[in-house]
Amino acid sequence: MRRLLLALALAAPLGATAQPVDVAALDALFEAPPTVEVNLRGSLLRLASEAARAEEPEAALMLDGLRAVTVRVYTLGATRDLAVRRLADVGQRFEADGWWTFVRVRSQPGDTENDGDVWIYVRDAGDAFDGMAVMAVDNEDDNAVFVLIDGTIDPAQVGALTRRFADVDVDDEADQADRDGDSSRDDDDQ
Repeated sequence: MRRLLLALALAAPLGATAQPVDVAALDALFEAPPTVEVNLRGSLLRLASEAARAEEPEAALMLDGLRAVTVRVYTLGATRDLAVRRLADVGQRFEADGWWTFVRVRSQPGDTENDGDVWIYVRDAGDAFDGMAVMAVDNEDDNAVFVLIDGTIDPAQVGALTRRFADVDVDDEADQADRDGDSSRDDDDQ
């Protein structure tokens, strides 16, 4: 699921029109504040674009078309079922505002292979996306993830970026970074 969320977060725009969900109101749906909070707008987004330009020109082009990126991750604990119901309500608000359901994955009780619930909504604008929202309840990590990306992207850019990062396994990369960090600490101790 993390691989899907990473790919979508990198490649999904969210429209310039008013959003059906206020992020502050979203925060109020959960018992604790978010464990991850990302708010990229204006100069911070331009900084990310310029930083990526030399090594990842496709990503830089995509970032050039964005106005904002908002990410929230909430720890669930015993509130998993409540979070699923509340995010389903948020999804209904997207649909009522004219967004269409791009992907909906529902977990099944007793299915040990199920990663969780996923909602992806898009606002289509003809030859480009006018917006996308991704929500997920991750059973493995026991958290809820909410991603809004504001801006317009050509689907060809999304395809190029997806192909570029399709073989990246976020878990493997994080594990390798942990191993590299652990080995460097071991070297420092000697």
